Amino acid sequence: MNRSEKLSVELYNSVFGDPWHGTGLKDILEKISFKQSDKRSISSAHNIIELTLHLDAWTEETLKRFIGGQPSLPTMRDWPIFKDKSEEYWQAVKQKLFADTNKLIAVIKKFSEKKLDKIVGEERNAPLGTGFSFEGLIIGLVQHNAYRAGQIALLKKKV
Repeated sequence: MNRSEKLSVELYNSVFGDPWHGTGLKDILEKISFKQSDKRSISSAHNIIELTLHLDAWTEETLKRFIGGQPSLPTMRDWPIFKDKSEEYWQAVKQKLFADTNKLIAVIKKFSEKKLDKIVGEERNAPLGTGFSFEGLIIGLVQHNAYRAGQIALLKKKV
């Protein structure tokens, strides 16, 4: 298995699989209703739907970079505002995250190993997620998924 394939497996595991740190994101999100996702159980924290939209925003931005787009803040914004207060919308938000993740996994699998070491962006800019190699970008996305999944899991216990 080459590096591109290994990275795609790590991303897959963070969302759909059985990562070493615990439960994958899809399993955590699976039985959460819109009402639960919208509840703000910690007044100063994001709720579950906001965290899910944020995860998808950065998955979408990472995909854009892998297919040749210039680094920028996500098209959806860093913290997208949800548009609808319905169960159907919530289900669509989750499905979009899963679909975008699958698209990115497919691109990573075929990504040139030589390009994995290429730096994304001209300089290190933490809020923009630049100054890393493409490999570092995926490792960072996997870490981001784990971090936000942990937050969602804790909020899920409170709703």
